[in-house]
Amino acid sequence: MSEIRQMGTESLRDMLNIVAYAFQWQLSERNVQRFTSLAANSWNYGSFDEEGKLASQVMATPFQVDLFGDQHTMAGIGFVATYPEYRSQGRIDRIMKQLLADCRKKGVTLSYLAPFSYSFYRRYGYELTFERAVYEVPAMEWPDSLKVPGTTRRLLWESAQEVLHELYQKAPRHHKGGLVRAAWWEAFKFPLRKDYQYAVYYDEQGVPQGYLVYLLEPGLLTIAEWTWLTGDAYRGLNRFVASHKGSLAKISYDVGFDGHNLQFLAVNPMEAYRVRPEMMARVVDVESFLKNSKKVQSLPASLAIEIHDDHYAPWNNGIFQLQKQGDTVQVEMVESTELPVLRMTIQHFTQLFMGYLTPETLVAYDFLKTDEKLLTDFKAILPTEKPILEDYF
Repeated sequence: MSEIRQMGTESLRDMLNIVAYAFQWQLSERNVQRFTSLAANSWNYGSFDEEGKLASQVMATPFQVDLFGDQHTMAGIGFVATYPEYRSQGRIDRIMKQLLADCRKKGVTLSYLAPFSYSFYRRYGYELTFERAVYEVPAMEWPDSLKVPGTTRRLLWESAQEVLHELYQKAPRHHKGGLVRAAWWEAFKFPLRKDYQYAVYYDEQGVPQGYLVYLLEPGLLTIAEWTWLTGDAYRGLNRFVASHKGSLAKISYDVGFDGHNLQFLAVNPMEAYRVRPEMMARVVDVESFLKNSKKVQSLPASLAIEIHDDHYAPWNNGIFQLQKQGDTVQVEMVESTELPVLRMTIQHFTQLFMGYLTPETLVAYDFLKTDEKLLTDFKAILPTEKPILEDYF
């Protein structure tokens, strides 16, 4: 029987070795530095064989996220790895059971991950929640913008970091399930990852209103992150991108998709545009999640939600009453209820309460059965926008 335990710095080399093997990860100085930073800020779980050798590992990194105004502690799952000789032994299953139970004890209400297989992670209660829009355009076809009064300046990371941090937090798009980024994560995400360049747009008063993080390679400009607070900031930074057209073959931009694209800003819509699936999410603790939701307090009439078949977080299986009492709504887990009940899986609960799917979609495909009155009441406590995530675990 395998042993599961959390690992500290004493296991760093073993953790690096399994990552290098499983992901063909080059143990360069930069990658070792990145991994060391991540491990120091994560809960690192290992499954060990009878001789005490590391066989499997899962890293869970605690973050704060802003989900449409609600603050949640989220565990970002990454570097899930098993040596081939230990596969099909249920080691990741046992780690995930322990990890989710520990997360609940630590007050974690959400978890995100980037799947190598969507079907594999559905077994643990995760479901597709985030998408990305991808623009891959021959450089000469990248649409330009009209000139604006502000200025764009290229900065080194040391000068750009504070500006990026401030503008990221101000941008509404990053409050739809995005991270509340800590300084260590910003360093991990940007300068420790690649040799990115940084451009900031300043308005006429010299106030920063947008930024661009990008990578220049032979013939290619890749936009890693683009944030703007105003239309002028978008146009100023877009003119900066377009100014590279004469020296490049292609421009690539990969961005969190919230149901809207930038085609309406282009004189000629870009043909090389697509939407792809990306990150999965799950609610770790339904009761805590509902109690933490400001929108639940806008429920017009009492109802109940029943979760079923959450095998890896069984504390979520059951009935949650949302009882309207005057101007407040009380959330309580009960054995039975006289209230009208909406029955769903943890996957659909997550997609609904994070705004990825609408209840009408679930009704249309027979995943949710309800009447019109209950559906209207239920919709009042759900997001009306899709979630966005600009980070990767």
